[in-house]
Formats: sequence, structure tokens, C-alpha cells
Amino acid sequence: MTKILFIYNPNSGDESGKEFVGKIEDKLKKYFDQVIIRETKKAGDGTKFVEETKDIDSIGVFGGDGSVNEVLLGMKKTKSKAKLLILPGGTGNLLAKRLNIPQDKDEAIEAFDFKKTKKIDLGEVNDEVFSLFASLGPVPEAIHEVSSEEKSKLGGLAYIKKSIENLVAAKKYNLSIKSDGGDYEGEVDHLLVGLTNKIGNIEFTKKNEEMDNGRANLFIQTSDAPTDMLEILKDSIIGDIEDGKGIIHYTVKEVEISPLDDEKITIDIDGDKGPDLPIKIRILKEAVEVYLPDEVKND
Repeated sequence: MTKILFIYNPNSGDESGKEFVGKIEDKLKKYFDQVIIRETKKAGDGTKFVEETKDIDSIGVFGGDGSVNEVLLGMKKTKSKAKLLILPGGTGNLLAKRLNIPQDKDEAIEAFDFKKTKKIDLGEVNDEVFSLFASLGPVPEAIHEVSSEEKSKLGGLAYIKKSIENLVAAKKYNLSIKSDGGDYEGEVDHLLVGLTNKIGNIEFTKKNEEMDNGRANLFIQTSDAPTDMLEILKDSIIGDIEDGKGIIHYTVKEVEISPLDDEKITIDIDGDKGPDLPIKIRILKEAVEVYLPDEVKND
């Protein structure tokens, strides 16, 4: 008997989770013998539900990137081999976009026939996990400062607006960065450990574009001069960010990041606050098997 645990956040995205869950359940019952529906009410519920539910063939999640990462953390803790279904219900939905899952929730649920899957890497940062990137700098900090009201009114524009405001008052971090790809010590304006070459609809590099090779792109931006920032922006748009002035690029399996002074620095993981430095990041090769939409080529 096939069994799926489906976890949904009623407050994700346009806050339509409760209205949509009935349609999801009807769809899932066509493919699974038993459908278990759980609604999150507070942070950490997604992880708890995965830990509590045994003998699951598949796990589904309707929510934003934070909800997905809670489920992934639960799967890591329980060493779950369940296949993961992602239905975008947040503002960013970055992993769903990278997997070519339709962003319209009604289109998304109809896109799956549960035959196509792909194993993808995950990142482990201390005791947490991320599916796309870990970063620090004024842009990820802006994400945390966007209110729920701003997200509801402006969507992704709220992040852009706050990011521009933060870039004006950008500060540098004094860091020690050690990795199997190379080391750096000194001032850092931005830092990104990315499991893929794309964030959202932006393909910022041609390097290491696979999601299943056990390696990540490490970008260290050491210059905040306006001319260099413009060059980096241009390079990111055309997909060659590693060629920008003031950019250090390594391909890595493991990274250790430590502050060189007493400043408290928090890393961002997929748009949410992660742990404080010092941190150790490991890339977990093909750590989770995800369902792909029927029309997406599994490559």
C-alpha cells in the first residue's frame, strides 16, 4: 500500500492553503492508497510531522522555500528515502522554479503523474539544511526585513526594494573561509554557496550547473566599489559572474566560514535566517529524490 504524507502551510503565498488542500487531496488519492494531511501552525511543524510519521513512500509539501526546508530537515534527521513532491505556495518558490514546476498552484498539481523523479543534492550547514544556497551580505539581510504585508502587496518586488536600500548602506565582514576548492581570509561584501547556477529566473553562471554532482559554487565578493558592483550585476545577468572584478570563485564540497572578530554574523539559507558563524557546510550528493512534472525531461 502506497502512502503519502502531505504537509501544507495555510499562510503561504496568497494565503490560500486551506482552500487548495481539498483539491490536492483529491489528486493524491488517485495515485496513493493512503493520504495523510497535516497543517502547519508554527515554525518547525514540518520537521516534526516528518519525524512523527512512519513508513511513508512519499512526502508532499505546499508552501514556500522555508516550508520545504523544514520537511527536508525532517527527512535528513530520519534518514528518510521517501520521494518529495513540491507544490509552490510561497513568495520565492526558488527550488520549485529550478525544477521547472509551474508557479500557478492549480497548474502545478495537475502537472504530476508521479512517474518522473530526479535525485538532487542538498547542503548541510551545521544542524540545518538548504536546497539551493547559503549566503550573507546586504541582499539576504534584506529578505529578513521584508514584512508579511509587503510580501502580500509587492511579492518579489518587496525583496528588490529592500535589497537596494540595504546595498546603499552595505558593510563588510572580516572572515576566514576554508574550503577544498581554495581559501580566503579578509574582507567580504557578499558570499554565496550555491548548489546550482540559477536563483529564480536568473542564471548567474555557467559553472557547475548540475544539481546532482555533489559540488557547489562558492562566490566571494571582495569589492563594494560602485563600478565593480555594476560590473558584477552585468556579469550576473549574462551568466558569467565568476569573471567579475572582485569576485573569487571556487567549486567546493566542504566550506568552513569563521569570523575574524567578535561581530555576530548570521548566514542566510534559502531566504531564511540560518545559524550564526562559525559554520561548516557540506554538500550531500543526491540526498533527496524529487518528483518532476510529467513534461519535464529528467536530465
